[in-house]
Amino acid sequence: MLTISPDGYIRLSLTQLGAVKLIHLTSGLDEDMPACTAESAAATAITGYTEWVSDTIPAISIGWDWIMNVTDGAVRLTRLGEPRSNCMLKGEHDDDLGPARSNAALAGFVDTLAWQCETEHHIASRYRH
Repeated sequence: MLTISPDGYIRLSLTQLGAVKLIHLTSGLDEDMPACTAESAAATAITGYTEWVSDTIPAISIGWDWIMNVTDGAVRLTRLGEPRSNCMLKGEHDDDLGPARSNAALAGFVDTLAWQCETEHHIASRYRH
């Protein structure tokens, strides 16, 4: 049974998290532009964010930033930085992993998810002209 702790976290193990179905909530493009100077060209990248939630009560929320890479003509979204979440992962002795270890484990968890296609579809629909 999931509960919200007094500090706002939902505490669970990585195994428990793996059993939770995550649903795409929203994704968007970062709209900040790099500073341009008249003297040189600016390197740019397409970056954005995505947020996924569970249908549990209370809801688990995991969001992360991504960057769009193109390799051999194929577009690929790759997680950028650590995820943000209301989860605190617990270790094998039911103790908190702490923010740093929990975020690192969440990053590995996110990398196992098939989130790219849903995110690309949402971005294409949201920014269609």
